Amino acid sequence: MSAPLDNRQKRILSQLARRAFNRELALARGRGEKLADLNEAEFRHQHVATACGKLGLRCCSQDDYGAVKAHFLDLLGEHGAAFKAVHHGEGNARRVAEFKLVQTCEVAGLALTYAAKICQNQFKCSLEDATEKQLWCLTFTVKNRGRKVTFGKEVAA
Repeated sequence: MSAPLDNRQKRILSQLARRAFNRELALARGRGEKLADLNEAEFRHQHVATACGKLGLRCCSQDDYGAVKAHFLDLLGEHGAAFKAVHHGEGNARRVAEFKLVQTCEVAGLALTYAAKICQNQFKCSLEDATEKQLWCLTFTVKNRGRKVTFGKEVAA
């Protein structure tokens, strides 16, 4: 399960929801219609549910952020930004795997080129072309090999 949204992300999504709500009100007024007795919070909850199936921003995780942001941007008519948000959100899991691999290499005291060489030997591809699953496999390989190196140094000392 992915981590919950942080306060900055909730603030951004709330601001987008407020802008979308105000736009819907303005469009309804322009058409001479009266919007149903829907307040801003209900509007936000309905559209979060439409975007990701969750009851509200408190229930959303990092995996939902891109979809919810894209939905509100789409309501605002910012279709290009919505596309970018969806595309960015879909790549989140791979970015997390890349980050963890870099972090694991640093903790083990190994260069990232070490992981790149393992990737080339095991998966016959570069780190840039590796899938999310392959990056996680590399992370655990580096972590386990780092333990052996550390253990060997402790025994020798």
